[in-house]
Amino acid sequence: MSTPPRRRRKDQPLREIVGTLATVPTATGEIPNPVESLAREPTHDEIARRAYQLYEARGGDHARDWEDWFQAEQELRWLVLHDVIHEALATEGPYAAA
Repeated sequence: MSTPPRRRRKDQPLREIVGTLATVPTATGEIPNPVESLAREPTHDEIARRAYQLYEARGGDHARDWEDWFQAEQELRWLVLHDVIHEALATEGPYAAA
């Protein structure tokens, strides 16, 4: 027989009833997770560094800073995707490339 849920008194703070939070078990070991690699985004500093390289390569034209930023962001995202695909193809397992 289950016990009925506890009711909170009006003068009792909610945190006294709630109890502890549930914990979610995490994977252990050194198993690479390709999904986590997909979630990686280039950092602000990485994008800024690449955008500045593009700016310098064009000779320092100041009117195209947004274009440089978006191009740098796109290039870095493609590099991350390329790395994920390369890692997935190199992985041993049931879905490894033959």
